[in-house]
Amino acid sequence: MMDEPTTRSLTVDEILADIEQEVYKNEKMIKLSVALEYMIHLVEPKYKEVFREAELKAKTVDDMTKILDLVKKHIGQKTAISMLGI
Repeated sequence: MMDEPTTRSLTVDEILADIEQEVYKNEKMIKLSVALEYMIHLVEPKYKEVFREAELKAKTVDDMTKILDLVKKHIGQKTAISMLGI
């Protein structure tokens, strides 16, 4: 009698793991992109195109997060400068 190779059946989680990971990444990128588009309206005009170009070149969630963090800092500084009359 020949030994037949045993095949382990995959769980639903294992089957869907790759797709789930991609869907999560896309969802995060969409949320970051929407937030960035909204916040770019609050950026000084001379920097808007720079941030838009960076967004178009962003390939990862980390790239988008870095851009969004910088936009938030820029808006915060712009507001502080305005309030302090600097």
